[in-house]
Amino acid sequence: MSKKADATLIKKKSFNNYNLLYLKILNKNVFLKVKNINSLTVLNILSSLLVLSILNLNLSKIENLTNLFQLVEGRGKTHTVSRYKKKFNFIDESYNANPSSVKNAIYNFSNIKKNNSKKYLLLGDMLELGKKSDIYHKNLSRFINRSDIDQLFIYGKNAFKTYQKTYKAKRGNILQNINDFDEIFSKLIKKNDYLMIKGSNATGLNNLSKIIITGDKHAL
Repeated sequence: MSKKADATLIKKKSFNNYNLLYLKILNKNVFLKVKNINSLTVLNILSSLLVLSILNLNLSKIENLTNLFQLVEGRGKTHTVSRYKKKFNFIDESYNANPSSVKNAIYNFSNIKKNNSKKYLLLGDMLELGKKSDIYHKNLSRFINRSDIDQLFIYGKNAFKTYQKTYKAKRGNILQNINDFDEIFSKLIKKNDYLMIKGSNATGLNNLSKIIITGDKHAL
């Protein structure tokens, strides 16, 4: 992140279908066209290019390949979804969840310009966090409260800790069952709104995300 780093992002320009990254890798200028990126992806790109450079491989061979770096399934990829006879934006962050990745996802979600649209977050439990699980879940509320997310929806007893500390104005529904999803969002979500799903794999939210993306009628 430092401009003095061996690999750093100097500038980013966003266009309709891609982002143009101006990078500096070991004092060499590199321009790269990339689709569907966020701040975490940029760090991964910088790390990869630094390794290639140290190995004395030709970085020019990967420049301007717009399809080379794309977000993978469950890692923040944005989909345009047709559901409930509406088209809305779905951000799939369902691959897994830990305090760092959830904070990063909230940060990236908040940086999206929503214009007149609404932003909804469906948060599941972060699992396998040990004795500090309650603290980690409670702390997430601070980031949600500072974000422009309109409403938080939760699924899981651990995520309820986040819900309790979130401003009342931002609290949506508590899903008792994943099958509650369609009943809630079919009435709530409007054209061009944003929905992001984030949670650990074992919560089952990753399966829900796949069903939303593929367009299956029912949640599960």
